[in-house]
Parts: sequence; C-alpha cells; structure tokens
Amino acid sequence: MAYDLSSPEFLTDPAPQLAQMRDEAALVRVKLPIIGHIWMTTTDAAARALLKSPDLFARDPTKGTGKTLAQKYWFFPPFMRPLFQNMLAYDGPEHRRLRCLVDQAFTKTSTQDLRPRLEQTADYLLDAATGETVDIIGSYTRPLPLMAICHLLGVPQDEHDKVARWISPLSGPTSAWSMLRGFPGLWRIMRYFQQDFERVRQTPRPGLITDLVQAEDSGDTLSDNELLAMVVMLFMAGHETTVHLLNMGIYALLTNPNARAAMIERPDKLPLLIEEFMRFYSPVMMTKPHFVQQDTVLEGVSLKKGEQVAALLIAANHDGLRFEKPNAFIPDRRPNPHLGFGHGPHVCLGMQLARTEAQVALERLFTRFPNTRLADPQAPPVYTRQVGMHGLSQLRLTLA
Repeated sequence: MAYDLSSPEFLTDPAPQLAQMRDEAALVRVKLPIIGHIWMTTTDAAARALLKSPDLFARDPTKGTGKTLAQKYWFFPPFMRPLFQNMLAYDGPEHRRLRCLVDQAFTKTSTQDLRPRLEQTADYLLDAATGETVDIIGSYTRPLPLMAICHLLGVPQDEHDKVARWISPLSGPTSAWSMLRGFPGLWRIMRYFQQDFERVRQTPRPGLITDLVQAEDSGDTLSDNELLAMVVMLFMAGHETTVHLLNMGIYALLTNPNARAAMIERPDKLPLLIEEFMRFYSPVMMTKPHFVQQDTVLEGVSLKKGEQVAALLIAANHDGLRFEKPNAFIPDRRPNPHLGFGHGPHVCLGMQLARTEAQVALERLFTRFPNTRLADPQAPPVYTRQVGMHGLSQLRLTLA
C-alpha cells in the first residue's frame, strides 16, 4: 500500500494512516522524494531497536553499500565535502570520539546561561512585530532560533544579521532548486567560520566556537573540517527543527483551549506541555536514513544489506503500546517517554537548547500578548513541504 507522509490530510490527523501502517507490519516500505524507497518503523519498539543497534543499522553507508556519503552525493559541489565529516554521518568509535569532544564543549556552554539573552531577543523581536496581522514565522519563530545559535556559538553581536542572512536560504529547502539557491550563502558561511576558527585561536572569546576549538581528549582535538561540519550542522539541523516546534506549539495553544488554559493557569507546567508538543506533533517525524549493514530481521521483517531504513518517530510517539490514549493531546502528560529527540547514540545534541528556546518563546509571546489569536481562524493550516518535517509554512496572527 502507498503511504503519503506529506499530505495535508496526514499532517492534520496522522492517526488513521499510522494505524494502517502499524496493522501492516512493524516496518513498511515508503517512497520519499530524493531518498527513494525506504523502510519505515511503525512502532515504538521497532524504532528503539533500530536506533540502539548502530552495528546493524549505520548512518555511514560505506559498509552496507560500498559507497561513502561523498560518493553517494557526488553531485554536491566540492566546497561542501567537509560537511560530510560531521558526527551525524559516523557510527561506532568515530562517532563516540566526535561526540565526546563536542559534549565536552557543550558542558562548558550551558543553555540555561543563555536564557536571559534569549528573553531579551524575544522581546526585541516582539517589539518589532507590529501591524494588524503579523507573520509570526518571519518576524519571530524563525529569527529567534537563529539568534539563539549565534549566541550559543559566541558569534559577535554585530555579525548576527549577516550570518542569519547567509543561512536563511538553507532553512527548510523543499526541492532541489531551493537547495541550489542556498549554496552561495552556504559557501559564504563556511568561509566565514573557517576564518573565525583562526581568530578565536588567536583571541579566544566566550561561546561554543572557542570551546570546540579548545576541546581536547588525551591530545585528540577536532580538525578544521570537523569543526566546520559541527558548526554548520548546528545551524542547519538545530535551527529548522526548533522553528517547527515553536510554530506547532503556538498553533496548538491557539486551537486547543485546554492547552492554553493549562499554560496560563500553571506556567510552571510549561516544560510538560512542550514535551507533549514534541510527542503529539513530532516536528521531526523521522530520523535520517540508516543503511542495513548485513541481511537481518527487525521485528519480524526481513531486511537486506544496503537497504535504507528510518525510524518514523511520529509513529512511535502515537503507539498505543507505549502511551495511554496516544492520539489525545494531554498537556500535563506524565510519564512521557517520547522519541521526539531521537534515541540511542545519535540522540539530539541540542535538545536542552530547543526546550529552553520553546519555553522562552511561548512565555514571552503569551505574557505580552495573552489574547493573541489566529488572523483567520477558518483557514486550514498550511504545512511545510519539507520531507520528514511536521510544521507550518504560514502562520499569521493578530497580537492582542
């Protein structure tokens, strides 16, 4: 059976199709743009088994297909090749090595320390959001995560706008053409950070870039290509996913009276509410493809070496064997063992930053404008066409 994971019907109410997929098997075949045919998990158990078995299911396609990522994506411009050296593309010892060095840098740079600056940035953006109706994505939910990553990295304040301008075209490409349009900005930002690594070696400054440059484990450090891949990955992966979390959270609060009342009456429960956004909406619906390393069987389904398989996180997060009332939005759900941030060795590195950003963004918006409403409550939601993402491409509000 053909399954469509990007139709408005599925994104508005995924439960019926997820039930059909789960009834078929623990893994089903799906065809995706660019990626092609891929196996998708349909249960929480299958997703966890996949994500905690990097010896069988690897991000690096070399062992499964005989081709490296650079060879698989040979059509990418040569200047992009250093980006393949990021820890999302590695498994086993090489991944552990990079993760150890990066975790060391993140330990020095606390996301909670960023909270006052995030609040200031949120207020600054809301001050500028004027007019009868506001494009909240362009004016607030997209620039806020961009500025958050700039703060985290320690990018000088007077260079934030320039960096954001370069990276914006790469935010959420929905086609090969839109990706091509973002290449000039990507080239500029890669060149900028290559030069910046040398600047911070000469004159260290507060921020994650300096911490990454200085990270060391028994004499091992990150190479310039690994540094570059890490910083660019933070922008491209960490930014876009948070945008969708914020948009779906705002939309939920404006269309779900129970959720909005819960936040207003018990602001201390906002962290629980955000976890339910992550579970119920699953802004990142699926993981990156993994490559089967050898013929094997996963949850009763036979997989052949070289095939692609991904964890469908939204299916795991709506699995009735893991969650009570899985298709109901429960603002104070506890426990909530969702897979919204992934699982296993590749669990999301920036999940604490995303949680902090979401808390600040929702607190500031609804504290300053408690009577905010959708500009057109009757209009159906317009979802992004980005593969694997559950988010909105348009969200116009009346701030009040």
